[in-house]
Amino acid sequence: MGRKPSSSGFTLVETLIAMVLLSLLMISGALAFDYFSQNWQRNKGIAQDSGERHHLATLVQKVTRNTFSKAVYDDNERLGFYFLGRDEGFTAVSHISVQNPNASSVYRLFREPNGDGGFRLVYEEAVLTAVYLRNASQELPFNFRRILYDNLEQIEFRYFGFQSLTQRNQTVSAEGPEQYSLEWFSEYDGMQRVLHPQGIEVNLNGFRWFIEVPDAVESALSRYTRDA
Repeated sequence: MGRKPSSSGFTLVETLIAMVLLSLLMISGALAFDYFSQNWQRNKGIAQDSGERHHLATLVQKVTRNTFSKAVYDDNERLGFYFLGRDEGFTAVSHISVQNPNASSVYRLFREPNGDGGFRLVYEEAVLTAVYLRNASQELPFNFRRILYDNLEQIEFRYFGFQSLTQRNQTVSAEGPEQYSLEWFSEYDGMQRVLHPQGIEVNLNGFRWFIEVPDAVESALSRYTRDA
């Protein structure tokens, strides 16, 4: 008697099992691709945000390095300097701005609570393209605001300078019975002291950012009076 031919194909059950396994592999692959795609997009966003913050911080540092002494009037037409420094931040004038490197600006650098128990360092500026800064109390277009750093435990400001214009002039000219030294202050009002600080220190969690301001009192005041 002859032998029965053996079947060489797949049964329906084997085919269904193979299809189920293939579907599971495809679903697993799609989930893995989706996970890695989302993770890549998230990391890309973090890297891009970090790069933008670094670029902004670099521009702000350039602005602070171009800080200068700007003489202005108060409401009683008395001369002083456009600078106001407090423990929480300061306002100053720079030859350049973040928005327009060819235009001067008034900028503010200050801390504010972030709502999570920490602080953020905020930068604001008003470009002086169509504005002439003459008075200490005039309204300025502060329409540019950026957060430089967030979630900091400590942000403090200090100011290095003379107590007053009289002490500064007496020390520089070496005339008079006493000579005075530069000091650190927690507050520095350029209108009250009729003087601009020669240095600003920003303490960011122990990292000390020092901003040097050239002493140009005579040249700044000489534009308005011959007695400087």
